[in-house]
Amino acid sequence: MGHERQCCTPFHFIENPVCIVCGFKIESGQDTCGKCFNVEFRPIEQIRSLLWYQESAKALIHMVKFQGRFEWFNVFLNILNLRNFPFSEEGFHLVPVPVHRKKFLKRGFNQSEILAEHISDVISLPINTGLRKNRETPPQSALNQNDRKLNLLNAFEWDTKRAIPEKIILIDDVYTTGETLSACAKVLRSVGVKRVLAWTLFRTPQI
Repeated sequence: MGHERQCCTPFHFIENPVCIVCGFKIESGQDTCGKCFNVEFRPIEQIRSLLWYQESAKALIHMVKFQGRFEWFNVFLNILNLRNFPFSEEGFHLVPVPVHRKKFLKRGFNQSEILAEHISDVISLPINTGLRKNRETPPQSALNQNDRKLNLLNAFEWDTKRAIPEKIILIDDVYTTGETLSACAKVLRSVGVKRVLAWTLFRTPQI
């Protein structure tokens, strides 16, 4: 069934087996990838993504983000309807990865919030927008690995006026190196969140 759906779209689903921690593709018979095997604690317990971030996906995401072609985002939402969301345990709150206020005003939307709203409609988990981005940062895609970590240092915070859920699923559009999700998760852990999972629409084919 999955192969029939995949042939009708230019996007490619991430199929099992995947690492039970980070969600990256692994060989059959394994349960964790080499990077996760010896790590005792990660701020994010599990990460899952729906589609590989390949050229067709990059083109549409670029139109959505940088050309204001918001209507193309419905293509991704329709694809999401084809697959079950991997996390459905009760008690979790969906927390979209935030964008800075200036970027939000310029773009008019946060694609991670739109994804979270769509997922919430499907699985009936509440959305919490207490995570905020407190300063503008250059695009992560323009930086190397070390600069990506420094770029996001102290860039996120929790809104103290919001209640802090014990269990959170971070929602974002694209997983590249994971630095953005990790920076968000560290903030959530620091304010007392007990469990943090993460889900993205796309993931790059490289770790």
